[in-house]
Amino acid sequence: MSRQSRTKLVPPKTEPENQALQILEESSVPKQREEPMLSELDMEIQCPKCNDIMELRSSFDKLVYSCECCHFSLECV
Repeated sequence: MSRQSRTKLVPPKTEPENQALQILEESSVPKQREEPMLSELDMEIQCPKCNDIMELRSSFDKLVYSCECCHFSLECV
């Protein structure tokens, strides 16, 4: 079967069909929030000991916030 004969089997969509399909697609797709999604862990937090910035670091089996200023660390559980 040639390519031309395959395209002829499907009739072109009319304007009302296109509008109906667009309305169905808009109503079936959930609206995404415009605000950014926040992750559970922030990359940086404020150090409770010296008020400097603590950065999130990862080891093989754990995540740790560490402060370079006072060397305080918080392990994520």
